[in-house]
Amino acid sequence: MSMRYQWAILVITAAMYPAVANAETATPRGYRERELALIIRQAGHDCPQVESIDVANIQEPGWESFRPEVALCTNGKRFLVAKSGRGGGNARPVVRQLPIEKRL
Repeated sequence: MSMRYQWAILVITAAMYPAVANAETATPRGYRERELALIIRQAGHDCPQVESIDVANIQEPGWESFRPEVALCTNGKRFLVAKSGRGGGNARPVVRQLPIEKRL
């Protein structure tokens, strides 16, 4: 390999390194469920484990900066969990218990 190609490879590698170093890693399966269960327990509610997560569809103005999610716990309780995208790392999530849906 000529010296010109070696330099080209070195420059391309050096240019690509920051993009590769900052790439997000895939989160393990069930991570978000465990995280939501912990948030709900820290808010003082009973939720041993989150069974499923749904994205809340709230059309009211002002909710676009929040990321509302509805968590269904294994004990049948449902919670609305919303965390502000603007509050930084210190913002506490809002946790509200939703009424239990009666299934037919």
